[in-house]
Amino acid sequence: MKKLITLTLMTLLMAVQANVHAQKYVGGDISMLPEYEKANAQYYDKSGKSINNVLAFFVEQGWNAARLRLFVDPSQASEDHQREGVRQDLEFVKALGKRIKDAGMTFMLDFHYSDTWTDPGKHSTPASWNSSDPDELATMLYNYTVDCLQQLKVAGATPDFIQVGNEITTGMLWPTGEISKGGNTWDNLAKYLKKGIQACREECPQAKIVIHTEMHNTTSLLNFYSTLKNYTNDYDVIGISYYPHFHGTLSTLNTVLNNLEQNYPDKKIQIVETAYYHKWYPDDAKYSISNFPNWPATDAGQQQFAKDFIAALNKHSSVDGLYWWWPEANEYGVNYTNAVTKDWCNYSLFDNETGKVMSALYELKAFTGDAIDDSDVTSQYLVNPTFDSNISGWTNTGGTAQWKLNTWGALSNWCEFTWTGNALADQEVVQAPTLPAGTYRLSVNCASDNGATGIFLIADDDKKEMTGTGNVESFSVEFSVPSERAVKLGVKLQSTTATWINFDNFILERTSSSGITDISRETINDSRYYSVDGRQLIGKPTQKGIYINNGRKVIIR
Repeated sequence: MKKLITLTLMTLLMAVQANVHAQKYVGGDISMLPEYEKANAQYYDKSGKSINNVLAFFVEQGWNAARLRLFVDPSQASEDHQREGVRQDLEFVKALGKRIKDAGMTFMLDFHYSDTWTDPGKHSTPASWNSSDPDELATMLYNYTVDCLQQLKVAGATPDFIQVGNEITTGMLWPTGEISKGGNTWDNLAKYLKKGIQACREECPQAKIVIHTEMHNTTSLLNFYSTLKNYTNDYDVIGISYYPHFHGTLSTLNTVLNNLEQNYPDKKIQIVETAYYHKWYPDDAKYSISNFPNWPATDAGQQQFAKDFIAALNKHSSVDGLYWWWPEANEYGVNYTNAVTKDWCNYSLFDNETGKVMSALYELKAFTGDAIDDSDVTSQYLVNPTFDSNISGWTNTGGTAQWKLNTWGALSNWCEFTWTGNALADQEVVQAPTLPAGTYRLSVNCASDNGATGIFLIADDDKKEMTGTGNVESFSVEFSVPSERAVKLGVKLQSTTATWINFDNFILERTSSSGITDISRETINDSRYYSVDGRQLIGKPTQKGIYINNGRKVIIR
């Protein structure tokens, strides 16, 4: 018998409160999201359904944190750097930071203290900070930090975590704060950090201070924190960038984390930047892809990286934060003459060629302990459900089905019944996996002539007619399997009037796995939507699933 779950207002509030005080944070650096939105980039979920609110979609997938970078005056950056994504001035960050806070997420602010990118190879001093005197620069840094935080608070964008510098393993505010060349520059760097931390403690006393380094040289990273300890211990979080193609294997990361946990037991550790390629792994990477045999540069390879990476992090009790770098990057639907960036980002969590979400995104919630949605059993039972390069795995009776290399809306490389100018002959494209007992939903994206009939999505004797509209539409059929058996799944034509049909993106979901059949409740007047684990969502959910609204279970199909 399925378990009866009773949700009262008290338990709902407790769940929400537990999330507010969550011990772990998962999300991404979404500093370019407004730029993609402005360019009308088109985003789609795994079923091909349009995502109208990307930030809300992230929250629905279990993200509870977001990170934004801040430059002093990005208009001073080179044209190349601006085209790469250096655009985040204070006004930009105030607006997006407020959206993050309004979404119920924690907000990490990343001070670059520069007009452009900063990393181990460059940390230019802002052009307007026209001084080479470390004391004057420290005062400028303090005043700038105070002013930014005051304006962010007024804008409703108070940060919860604050990075005092970005990837500062080799220092910041070069040349005066460049520690890689020795001399007394560590004294200068410590002076800058102390003044920045002082400003943060004064203006945002509840915020946690992050000192952010990276792993281009693990010895340098470890030496950085041991030297910093001689100057100050007034920070809360050790922030690290980890990119496999720059920094090596998970074994290397594990060694670094073990050392930091042993030597700094009072600090939390967060991976504030990470990513892995789903396409076009770079030939000039420091670590070739041969070092990562389980992570090919594919959707499945990126997903496996996410799984392995999270499994490794979850072995370390001090690690409580994970942020994917540039997850929102997506040029699909953007006019190529007005591209958002000069080059595609192929380690984001969307495909630039189709706009579809990558499978890795759905894995990230596992970092916080949220269960991965196991209702999607497509990969377990269907062969080649998205027709990536052919129609192998499917049986076509009738003989006119073929593979098409193209992109149209939610379709990307699809199976089609070739246009003949006449109504297509009766036939089908099917496969028959053996399914265990349960109830299921089979979905597909399909397009055909406007008004065409006789096109069916089938699951043995259960079927759904997919009447054509001339556009790509989503269809689904629900069916039951009383006991384990083979079930014929696919598309069937029967006395169709269609002269052409394209279909793609089969998804098979097991719908009997939630265990929820009913909810009893006290009288609750709360029009907001919540996930079943208590996360408040932004508006009505757009993704399939079970939610709570006005104290009742709501199923979005």
